[in-house]
Amino acid sequence: MCGTCRALVTHGRADMRRNYALEPAEVSAGYVLTCQTFAASDTLTVDFDS
Repeated sequence: MCGTCRALVTHGRADMRRNYALEPAEVSAGYVLTCQTFAASDTLTVDFDS
């Protein structure tokens, strides 16, 4: 398991297909694993520094 690609969705909607590393509270706060995430809106912005 890895969490290196963890990022916060700051704009748009994302569909995270699999989650092997994030806690439920992180997902609720808007974090995704970008290696497992697809854009679910026309634009998607994520912040890797959050």
